[in-house]
Amino acid sequence: MTKYTDQTDIDCTSHYSPDTREAILDRLLAALQSDKRLAGLLVVGSGAEGFEDDHSDIDLCAVTTSVDDVRPAFQEWGMKIREMLPMFHSLESPRAPNVYLWVFLLENFLEIDLCFLCLDDLRATRKRWKTVFDRSGRIENIMLSTWENRPKPDLEEAYRSQISSIWHCIKHAAIAVQRQQPWRAIFELELIRDRTIELRGLREELETKRFRHVDQMPEDFLVGIEQALVLSLKDTDIMNALKAATACFFREARQYDKILNLELAERLETKMKTYLERFESNS
Repeated sequence: MTKYTDQTDIDCTSHYSPDTREAILDRLLAALQSDKRLAGLLVVGSGAEGFEDDHSDIDLCAVTTSVDDVRPAFQEWGMKIREMLPMFHSLESPRAPNVYLWVFLLENFLEIDLCFLCLDDLRATRKRWKTVFDRSGRIENIMLSTWENRPKPDLEEAYRSQISSIWHCIKHAAIAVQRQQPWRAIFELELIRDRTIELRGLREELETKRFRHVDQMPEDFLVGIEQALVLSLKDTDIMNALKAATACFFREARQYDKILNLELAERLETKMKTYLERFESNS
């Protein structure tokens, strides 16, 4: 196996610095470019634009010319990068047929995500990328066209899916409080809050997976969501959070009704408010 570099020049005694991250990135790019099976290589995420801050990771996408080379290249580079860099832990994460991801954690806490796929499966899933090299001459066009023509979310389908069963979460959160099951109540309550955030993200084209862009949502929305946080396991605190979460959901639902010219929220909201009021009066 080729020895790509000496690991001793990488400081592993403390958290990585931007300069160390840049040096490691340069080392990876040079090594990957030597692999003739690769049609190209991209830096994706914040690294494509100079990194968001000192805590940003390295995200790379290696593109093979042939689908038959994806798995072998993925496996071989897993071993090579362990040789190249001071590794603390690594994780294989298959993402789709013939799409594989390595997640590496170095001793200095730098995370490196390295995806392997073939040219025919290449798609832009986020708007930030930088082509490091492209032997095919096709990568930039593929990325631009797939980003511009990416499927738009079906707002009505998503909205109907969420509102059709929101009553179930509200009802069972309240019942869990009655049964002295605070953790079950919090679970159901968090489902309500997360559904609300997901709907808002779809409407504003913000990514809500792992709450990636939730902090970018409007302040008034986040203030409302904050009221749905549970302050303690006391019944009163859980019920206050439940009422706040329910109110947030239906505020968002009314916006969807307005956008989609539907009338789904009002009747259900009235029913759920009545349920919670009766529940409190009997507790």
